[in-house]
Amino acid sequence: MNDNVAQVANVGGNEVYGAMSPSFYEQVAMGGPCLSVVVDGKDSRVVFANILFQRYTGYSADELKGKLFSDFLDTYELERLQHQFTDLQDNAFACYSFVIYRVRNKDGEQHPFYLYASPMTSLEATNKEMFRLLLLPDNFKWGMPFSSHETKELFLEHLDSEAFGTFEWIIDVDKVFWSEGVYRIYEVDISKKEITQLFAREFMHPDDILKFSDITKDAIEQSKDLNIEYRIITARGNTKIIHSIARSIKDKNGIPIKFVGSIKDVTRQRHIENSLTNMVEELKRSNRELEEFAYAASHDMQEPLRKITTFSDRLSEKYGSQLEEEGAMYLNRMVASAENMRLLINGLLEFSKIAKTPTPYELVNLNVVLQQVLTELELKIEETNSQIVFGPLPSIFAVPSQMKQLFLNLLGNAIKFHKQGEIPQIGISSVQLLENELIELGLSRRKSYHKILVSDNGIGFEQEYADRIFQVFQRLHGKSEYPGSGIGLAICKKITEYHGGVIYAQSRASDGATFVLILPEAQ
Repeated sequence: MNDNVAQVANVGGNEVYGAMSPSFYEQVAMGGPCLSVVVDGKDSRVVFANILFQRYTGYSADELKGKLFSDFLDTYELERLQHQFTDLQDNAFACYSFVIYRVRNKDGEQHPFYLYASPMTSLEATNKEMFRLLLLPDNFKWGMPFSSHETKELFLEHLDSEAFGTFEWIIDVDKVFWSEGVYRIYEVDISKKEITQLFAREFMHPDDILKFSDITKDAIEQSKDLNIEYRIITARGNTKIIHSIARSIKDKNGIPIKFVGSIKDVTRQRHIENSLTNMVEELKRSNRELEEFAYAASHDMQEPLRKITTFSDRLSEKYGSQLEEEGAMYLNRMVASAENMRLLINGLLEFSKIAKTPTPYELVNLNVVLQQVLTELELKIEETNSQIVFGPLPSIFAVPSQMKQLFLNLLGNAIKFHKQGEIPQIGISSVQLLENELIELGLSRRKSYHKILVSDNGIGFEQEYADRIFQVFQRLHGKSEYPGSGIGLAICKKITEYHGGVIYAQSRASDGATFVLILPEAQ
């Protein structure tokens, strides 16, 4: 039989299947500083493994003979391995790409390896069904943020697009080595090879030199790591904001001998942050001015309104009997308008006072608050024969007066917007908010929240108006049908948000409404 024809050979106690001589396997599979395996591409059966692979896996050469390489991987990675083999037949450069696998040893332990695969070829013959696998251990302290050669390229492209670079500074000889990214950030010609710390400092913004020097000196003396932000003026005269972190590498005596670190151009990020900060401050200022205006305007309108009300009452008492029907109608409309104005002004005052001055939170028993509200609404409850059913409510840290206002408005609305000819039925219940609900609402999972439901069988509203009803002066019904200022629910929303909570409504026209109130247990 010709030696180049497929045969069975014995190398180091292992049977080798293929068209290659034992000496070839010894050269390509036994040597090198990495784990090496030869497998059959059809079923990933191990044909040969070097001593390093035997030591890692804990199997002897005899035990590995005929064992499937896929046995060392998780099941979900098998198709990935087969795809890597297939790619080798279609792509000549695929052997230079790696995929990271977690390889299992005999004890069930898994460790990450960079796996390079290539077809087994020699001067004697070629067997495309045989593959040589080289496994390099991933000895990094932290797992790499990529899983293959392709994702590594994408990762590096991302860093490159973010103006990122690394450096090493050997302290005693003052030699600095920059990656290409640092050259790009500093806008220095990459042909400039002699970099020193003194050269790098020439680009430092004059106002930041002293701060940078002090922090660097302290890091060397105290053997500390660096984490600093400073400005530079590049070789082309552009001002940039740089964030740098560096780790000190120490000798056996604990003395820093060099710093290894990275720098990132955060100029655009900081400008965006500063712009957002300025916008937030401007918004806060504008809101304060609006609240102050609303308070001042509504407060100053109280006196002329009081005079209108007083004189219209006197006019009605003294001359009411002398007025004709049309005159009496005009007077009654004036009195009704003055009353509406009073409600609006009082509503504006209540709205502007919420969170106007810091009020200390205290533990509030909402059961006690509800009883106070029911007492205050007693006359309306009797007039409408309202039936109110409620379960136990929680105790939370809140502003007591605002909690009373909150429940007063919600229950008052539930009674007011009842169906004609039907007895208002109102239910109040409370449950602990579930974790999936916290995520949906964007609330912190580190806090405990209570969900309080206030449901009624009233006239309801179309769900498309669920947001509108919480806006100031927004009404879905005329004042002649349901009197009020149109501020009540806006006050509820503001109180809830002041306490770090959420309020929303669910309803269908003529089918009642449910107001959902979510409040944190602690502040």
